[in-house]
Amino acid sequence: MSSLPLPRYREIADHIQGEIASGKWPVGEKLAPEQALASQYDVSRFTIREAMSRLEESGLISRQRRRGTVVTATHPVEQMVQKLGSMDELLQYAPQTRLKVLRTSVVEADVALAQMLPCSVGTRWTRIETIRTEARRSPVCWSDIYVPAEFCAVAERIGKDATPVFQIMEQTYGMLAADINAELFAGSLSQRKAEALEVAPGSPALIIVRRYRDRGGRLFEVSVSEHPAGRFSYSVDLKRKEGSVVSS
Repeated sequence: MSSLPLPRYREIADHIQGEIASGKWPVGEKLAPEQALASQYDVSRFTIREAMSRLEESGLISRQRRRGTVVTATHPVEQMVQKLGSMDELLQYAPQTRLKVLRTSVVEADVALAQMLPCSVGTRWTRIETIRTEARRSPVCWSDIYVPAEFCAVAERIGKDATPVFQIMEQTYGMLAADINAELFAGSLSQRKAEALEVAPGSPALIIVRRYRDRGGRLFEVSVSEHPAGRFSYSVDLKRKEGSVVSS
């Protein structure tokens, strides 16, 4: 029994996907306008839009007003969904992921870094630049991890297993994460980080900043993780207590 032929928009999407994978359309380059593609494939603009929607859902392209349609990845991106059973799990990644240390350096906090961490201007920190990966997937995120300069040796243990950095700090230096703060916001990726994450420079990103303090209030770790849009999300199920009031 022969299989049914693919819809025309699927054929076009698969063909363009093959061209992107072959390098005909590099990451960061614009695809031809819809009208030109419609003429090339001898179909309506509606069919081209359906094909573009499929490519966008796969994470291969991004359609933006005034910029046009830009290639954002060479291969379809599988989104990692972190299922949370408790709010404590907001601070952790799935155990099958690993951190890879790219570079370690000592930095003095300028005004911008001091405001983000937060700390006093001139405070010395060890910055550990990392990529979080999972087997057979595109990189999950770029993470800049900051620890006090005297704790630089922690970098040697990062990525050996799935142990979170704050727990490595606890095991190595006896620190106890008594106060943990997480902040989520939107941003865009610099050229260097975008290249490492295999997306176009300036691509939108989910940024998560996690701050860890000990019982005395000392800030002993800050991680800044940047996730390309569509590659990572949190899924949270919440139950409302009877009689509670929900604001909108």
